[in-house]
Formats: sequence, structure tokens, C-alpha cells
Amino acid sequence: MHLRAIQIPIIVHVILGLPKETLDDMLQTIDYLSNLNIQGIKLQLLHILKNTDLANYYKENFFSVFTLEEYIDVVISCLEHLSPEIVIHRLTGDGSKDLLIAPTWSLQKRHVLNRLHQEMKVRKTYQGRMIPCLQNH
Repeated sequence: MHLRAIQIPIIVHVILGLPKETLDDMLQTIDYLSNLNIQGIKLQLLHILKNTDLANYYKENFFSVFTLEEYIDVVISCLEHLSPEIVIHRLTGDGSKDLLIAPTWSLQKRHVLNRLHQEMKVRKTYQGRMIPCLQNH
């Protein structure tokens, strides 16, 4: 990684919930990234925004988008597979209220983050929990 050679941190942006993407696909991405020399990650919920190719595709080929509960489950699974050496810069994003078609629950970013934090406490889980060499620590 040439950027690392000149001391530039690498932050990766991952969109979760692409059409036809499975949980296994997402976890494979996280596992792959955990083994790279990256310093940060931004996890982003797929937003369908007006006047985009994705909005047109959504209208023509309706596909489901995450519910809040599904997104929380996916993010927790991703975090459990993510190396604790990688700094998390984002766990969700917020689309423009005027442009967002779906999922509308994502407009309540603080609520989403609070639910995520709460569910991680309930599950007694943490970043890197599913990485074999870190288990039992």
C-alpha cells in the first residue's frame, strides 16, 4: 500500500445492503478488510435517493431495504468480525430528508446509534469478538 509508505491513513467506505447482497457477502468483505493494512472504516447503510439510477432501479425492480432491526443485526455482525485495530469512523449515515426514498427510519441517526449501542450491551458483544485469535480475551 503506497499510501501507508508515506504515512497516509487509509479509511475504507463500505455500503451495507446493496441489492442481492447477503450477510455472508458483507461478512466476507469485513473479514477481507480486517486483514488489510487499513486504519479506519465507515459503515454506511444503503440509501435510495430521488433522481438517481438506484431510485429508478428500485422502482422497476423493487428490492427490500433493511429495517432498523435488520441493520442493527448486520452492523453488530460486521463489528464482531472487524479487527479492533481498525478505527470506526461511521456506523450509519443520513440521507437528505428531501431526497431520501428509503429507508426513512435512517433519518433518526441518534436513535439508530442509541439502539445499536444498547443492543451491543444486551448481547455483551464487542468489535473483533468473532476473530478466532481474539476469542477468550
